[in-house]
Amino acid sequence: MIKALIFDLDGTLVDSETLHYRAWEKALLQNGVSSFSFEEFLPFIGTSIEKVAADHIESHNIPKSIAELVLEKQSIYMTLLPEIKLCSGVKEMLSRFHGKMKMAVASSSHKKEIMAILDMNNLLGYFSYVIGGDMVQEKKPDPEIYLRAQSFLQLHPGECVAFEDSAHGLNAAKNAGMYGVAIPNMFTKNNNFDRADCVVASFNEVDDTLLNILLSGNCKEK
Repeated sequence: MIKALIFDLDGTLVDSETLHYRAWEKALLQNGVSSFSFEEFLPFIGTSIEKVAADHIESHNIPKSIAELVLEKQSIYMTLLPEIKLCSGVKEMLSRFHGKMKMAVASSSHKKEIMAILDMNNLLGYFSYVIGGDMVQEKKPDPEIYLRAQSFLQLHPGECVAFEDSAHGLNAAKNAGMYGVAIPNMFTKNNNFDRADCVVASFNEVDDTLLNILLSGNCKEK
């Protein structure tokens, strides 16, 4: 029986990837990186802010710590939050399951970013727990963040469904033993979602029927 729904944030609940890119571009350019294209950013979708920082500190000899560069990018990103839009069907889906399922957010973004975005979009009341990437040691596709969510929810992994837009996130959920529903977007549509239990176009397709199909094991593309 499915008792909890766990959501990634960026690219899943909210359309924020282009804003992350803009923040990273500005932070890296002001630290001596000559250019940072969106194509260069794409492989980092679904990973952590620390990985982007670490890779560029190493490749461009940026004389700052990972924590310092992360803070610079984060400060820029926070100014862009009012531009964020919800992904299609999010509010309706959350309302559909509110009070019927436990719900949590498990995102590689830092918790203060997540909380600010949820608050701005009046979504905080839907979630029992919010777990940010700064609350775990290992990042997606490692299962730690989903195992932390499962522990908070006090449920078996097999009672949880995770919703992700990237292969990194989907694999983290599957590595934790959960059901995984992929909701690809224009940036992740070419990711490998072979491990997904179901692939849907948007949250408009997520309802009790979909959850029953998941339990039956017959859902790949609804």
